[in-house]
Amino acid sequence: MRGSVTRLNKKIGFGFIVGDDGLEASFDLSSLEGVDIETLCIGTKVEYQEHFACERLRAVKVRILSNPRRNSASES
Repeated sequence: MRGSVTRLNKKIGFGFIVGDDGLEASFDLSSLEGVDIETLCIGTKVEYQEHFACERLRAVKVRILSNPRRNSASES
């Protein structure tokens, strides 16, 4: 699945991705592969696998496809 980071809280290591299918999935530090959360920003294009846990959609094995210019004002 592919999508974009839409919300990001670097302080607690958590964020959300909206997939190309329009569904939102959460992710945390343990979901990232080969990337540090500091590298991510709002709008970062990612590839990931969907996983249902506790009746919620989670993004796992998250990898960066492309990263727009960083905009730290829109991030926590």
